[in-house]
Amino acid sequence: MPPLSEPVNEPRKPRVLVVDDSAGMRVYLRAILTGAGYESVEVADGGVAFDALIGGSRFDLVITDLDMPEMDGFALLSAISLLPISRGRPPVVVCSALLGEGMTERRPELRLAAVLLAKPVQPEDVLKAAEKAVKVGPVRD
Repeated sequence: MPPLSEPVNEPRKPRVLVVDDSAGMRVYLRAILTGAGYESVEVADGGVAFDALIGGSRFDLVITDLDMPEMDGFALLSAISLLPISRGRPPVVVCSALLGEGMTERRPELRLAAVLLAKPVQPEDVLKAAEKAVKVGPVRD
């Protein structure tokens, strides 16, 4: 006997790449994001994040800190801006304690971010930023 109803394909969860050298912050952001229905992948360095992006992993959003060893968030923003537009570049939310008055004037690469969040951040601010950035979607032709 056939099933009474066809299985419904659930929409794919948006994938978020969280980049922060603080393990505590990665756990905090993962809890916020997964609790709201996002899939979260966490890494501790911008270089590892960029490798994931160019290695074929698809992300709908990147949330990054700025102050990290190795490749920092400023370099990651610049590197993401060089990804081929035809592949689609994920929008970026910067979440950092370094954000302050005049920072966007001193560091023009911050203008590449979809949203800037100053730490400490509240869960509702993270979710509003993620929702806004995911709605904007990847940069394409």
